Amino acid sequence: QLLLRYGVADVLELRGGVGSVALDAPGTEYTGTSVGGKLRLAQSSLSALSVVSTWALPTGTGAFENERVSQTLALAFNGALGEGLGLSANAGTSVPYGGDADPSYLFIPTLSFSLADQVGAYVGYAGFYSTGLNTNYVEAGVTLLSGPDTQLDVNTGLQVDENRSAFFAGLGLAHRF
Repeated sequence: QLLLRYGVADVLELRGGVGSVALDAPGTEYTGTSVGGKLRLAQSSLSALSVVSTWALPTGTGAFENERVSQTLALAFNGALGEGLGLSANAGTSVPYGGDADPSYLFIPTLSFSLADQVGAYVGYAGFYSTGLNTNYVEAGVTLLSGPDTQLDVNTGLQVDENRSAFFAGLGLAHRF
């Protein structure tokens, strides 16, 4: 995963994402690219509330192939629970453009905690709800803040629902320009 972030103003960030590659025998699948932005609505010394708009482009392959653009609009909350302990939650909807596909909904709470200077960890849940079967994941990871604008992460998780049980592992890079 690769997320490029560009701060246009103190409260506005533009984003571009290169998705993951899924190794699902006998082939590989690409989750697709995205563009979007994040607008901070409110901030205090202990929390922030933002709106995030992400446009998924029709660039995925295999199970992620789609001929239409879809937009995800979510509220993102980040708050401190104590020294070295935080909670983030994203909740929103994803709407495909064109055709007759129904919107889906997402809820992603994550608990993060400090392990050492510049090193953190997190555990979380990601739920994606639609008129069909829902998709649910549990995830955990470790982060390294390698600079004030660059974060690396290693994560792993498990899909836990009626659709299938799938294990995943990933590497992430986020850089703010």
